[in-house]
Amino acid sequence: MGRRVLAAGGVVWRRVDDRIQVLLVYRKKFRDLSFAKGKLDPGETFPETAVREIAEETGIRGELGPPLGCVEYHLPSGREKLVHYWAVEATPEAIEASDFTPNKEIAALEWLSLKKARKKVSYPVDREVLTRFEELIAADGLDTFPIVLLRHGTAGSAPVDSERPLAPRGEKQAKAAVRPLKAFGVRRIIASSALRCQQTVAPLSKKLGRRVHVSDAISQDAWAAQDGDVASIVAKRIRKQKGAVLCSHGPVLPEIMEAIASETGTPPSTELRRAAALETGSFTVVHVRRGGEVAAIETHAPLSDRRPT
Repeated sequence: MGRRVLAAGGVVWRRVDDRIQVLLVYRKKFRDLSFAKGKLDPGETFPETAVREIAEETGIRGELGPPLGCVEYHLPSGREKLVHYWAVEATPEAIEASDFTPNKEIAALEWLSLKKARKKVSYPVDREVLTRFEELIAADGLDTFPIVLLRHGTAGSAPVDSERPLAPRGEKQAKAAVRPLKAFGVRRIIASSALRCQQTVAPLSKKLGRRVHVSDAISQDAWAAQDGDVASIVAKRIRKQKGAVLCSHGPVLPEIMEAIASETGTPPSTELRRAAALETGSFTVVHVRRGGEVAAIETHAPLSDRRPT
């Protein structure tokens, strides 16, 4: 029957008079109402597919919020389909800028209350995703911003450790991270002063048109000398409440995660520790509640290292 079909999408939501509404798409061909989603294009990651498919099907260009997990089901052909979902806020500006027009694939869009959406979605898996979304609301997890822990790409050698450049594999990892990181709406780019960290975020900096803020405070040299200042870097990012990526080193990332937990009042956990133990070129997105604890975390391996599922 072939490999399973991979797809991604989101529960697009908005607030109207302090009430949450979600957006459903109506496909005339299948006569169904469901959440916006679509298959991965060759070379895509789940996060970038989710953002692209939402924009293509609804005209709304959003950024990924907390993850809603994935669902699996069998298609009429017998093939298995795996779909990853995220919560995606449709800001008033994004709705205003939407260029959606009815087409052969999506005949109409419909904003509905959670109660009405549960009654009108066509498939049980959509109700499962909606339940997860409702649980996120109950946990006060909708209003978040991302702090991304990114480990530098695979590096080559040099007489001085801080001057080690990215190896060819590391360069591929750096380029592959750009689109999925962009999907989470990062604004600030902070990198260790080590050359390999600066080179890892260089493609992202170019894509976003934002400069890299270089910091010795999150360098491996400072960590080894025990004179780094991870806590102040993290505290400032939490205060700003805007998406940021911190590119650092394997030994430093757990300390950054500990600082995030401490600054947000989040209890330490095995999940947090594991999420900070990153391979080169991979990253963890920490979704932080505004004025509160960590709402969710998710880890992504570098695309260049992945094998087809």
